[in-house]
Parts: sequence; C-alpha cells; structure tokens
Amino acid sequence: MIPISKPCIGEREILSVSEVLRSGKLAQGELVERFERSFSSYVGSKYAIAVSNGTAALHVALIAMGVGPGDEVIVPSYTFFATASTVILSGARPVFVDVDPRTGTMDPKDVKRKISGRTKVVVPVHIHGHPADLDAIGEVLGEREILILEDCAQAHGALYKGRKVGAIGEVGAFSFYPTKNMTTGEGGIITTNDEEIYLRARAIRDQGQISKYEHHFIGFNYRMTEINAAIGLVQLERLDEFNRRRKEIASIYTEELSDLVETPYVAEWADPVWHLYPVRVRGKRDKALKLLAEEGVMARAAYPMPLQEQPVISKLKDRYHNFLSTLFEDLEISGDTPNAKALCEEILYLPLYHCMTDEEVEKVVKVAKSVFRSL
Repeated sequence: MIPISKPCIGEREILSVSEVLRSGKLAQGELVERFERSFSSYVGSKYAIAVSNGTAALHVALIAMGVGPGDEVIVPSYTFFATASTVILSGARPVFVDVDPRTGTMDPKDVKRKISGRTKVVVPVHIHGHPADLDAIGEVLGEREILILEDCAQAHGALYKGRKVGAIGEVGAFSFYPTKNMTTGEGGIITTNDEEIYLRARAIRDQGQISKYEHHFIGFNYRMTEINAAIGLVQLERLDEFNRRRKEIASIYTEELSDLVETPYVAEWADPVWHLYPVRVRGKRDKALKLLAEEGVMARAAYPMPLQEQPVISKLKDRYHNFLSTLFEDLEISGDTPNAKALCEEILYLPLYHCMTDEEVEKVVKVAKSVFRSL
C-alpha cells in the first residue's frame, strides 16, 4: 500500500540526534537558538520562537497578540481543528468564514461580511501549501487595528507574490509534524517582525518567565527540545529540495489527471509547495477512495465537516462547566459556509511526500487514471 504520506528522515538527521544524546544537553540549549535564527532567516522575519508543536505555535501567537475574553478571531471553516480550538483556549470566540472554492483559502468577501467591532485577529490558512490572498484580506481590514496571523502549518517555503509566507502578516505559525514539508519530529515555530509580540511569545512558551523564576505572564511549557531542533536544522537545509520534489510530483499528477478529474487550481499570485495534493471528485468521492484503496493507493478524504459543525464547537455552551461556559453563553455558530461544506464532501488527497520514488508516483498515476475513468 502506498501511504498518503510519511516522514522522510535521512542519515544526517539520525547522526545529529545521536550527537545531542551523547552531549547530555537535551533541552534549552544552543541548537534551539540556532534553529530559530536559521528559520527566521529563511522566512525573512526578524524573530522566531520555537515551540513544541504547531498547535502551541498558534496558541502562544494568539495570546502574544493580545487575544482574550471579549475578542473575536476570524478563521476559515475549512482547515484543521487547531486553528479554531486555540482561539477558544485563548478565551476568545472563533468566527467562521467561507473559503474560495478553487483554492480552499479564506474568502476575503466573507471576511468583510463578518468583521465586527470585536474582531482582534484574522487567521488566513495557507491550506494544502497554497497561500491565501493576503493583500485582498489586508484591503478588507483597511485601517482597522486588526492583526493577521498566518497559519503556515502546511506551507513551509510557499510564496505569495514572491515573498515567503510567515513574514507577511504580523505573525506566522508553522507546524513541524512528521509528515509536513519539513519536520522536527514534533514541533512548531512562531515568526514575527514585531519585537513586543516576540518578547511576549518567548516568555509565554516558557511558563511566562522573563528571567529565571521571574514570571510576568501566565504561560506554558511549550519549549522545543534540542533533539527536535537538531532534526529541524538538517531538514531546513533541505527544505527547498523537498519542495522541488513535491512540486514535481504535483505537476505529474496534474498533467496526467486533469482531463479526468478537477486538479488543484493555482492562483496567479501563488507559488504553492503542496503539503497535500487535493483532487475534487463531485458526487463520487467516497467511491473513488474505496477503489483506490483496493488497488493499493491510500488516498484520504478531506476534513469531514466545516469547523463550526464539529460536535465540540456546536455544543460549547453545554460542554464545559468552567470559565469557558461563561465565555460562550450567548455564542451563535454560523453555518453559512457552503464552499467549505462542498470541499469537505468532495475533496480527496492523493499520496504525496518528498521521498516518494518514481515507481510509487507511476503507480499512483496508473491506479488513479483507472479509478477516475471508471466513475
């Protein structure tokens, strides 16, 4: 079975981890700081704060940006759950907007409809590795004091109008989960050009400490380990190589399958890096998944439902009996995101990882052609 994705780890990463283990310095060391400097240089931001995972990156970023009770944060309804859950854990309310049906990224027109006087932050997600239209979102925000937090969890190295994502909005948040474009095993990082946000984020990820045992914020233990940083330093050196391979595979899929099924749309201002390769199969997605699996190709459905339809979101007022219950007493969840709903029902992802062999790619193409022709 060809998997939907898998980690791609080489001997250099293994050697780097071995060196850390032999050193005895496993946490709060020089490698994390080196990784932060290297990643900020790669993205083009002044600062970077390494954390334990991508969810932690979003959580710390939101709090460092001043998000709290009484605030609203606009998020797309077609994305991974952490984009919304971290808003709730910050004490704020998620406001769900629809997405562009072609790219799956946040729809600026719906952002305009749902902005309120309580909106503090907008979180465009560069879904599948395709950048959101940041300029269009910025135009909607205008002179309002609303910040942009780029969710870059699937878009390491993606370009928006020639600029790397993560250093365009006020803050960027990345994930280094094992199957992402690059990995640290588990990990995440926050990027920003704002010194105040940077200093707050550094403190919040380490129990709110400004100096040893001097706590100025309520924070968390969201620190990255030296082991994770060692992997990340090697992977970052190879990220452009990894992304070139992903683009090559995506290009082959598009060339071979575009006459049979809806392959990904690429906006003129975007240079995607294809964390996922989405194919739209209207009406017969689940049948296609079954047939692909029977032939040894592990494709995957998209997110099962828009975020606002997740059980825990729709029952927030009843689910919690702590401070969250008072925050959401009069919460109204909007379900008017038809494009997101359609994508959840019609998108499947084909296998894509940068260490795929040519033989694996050829098999996916052969099987996918046969399956899509049969629908």
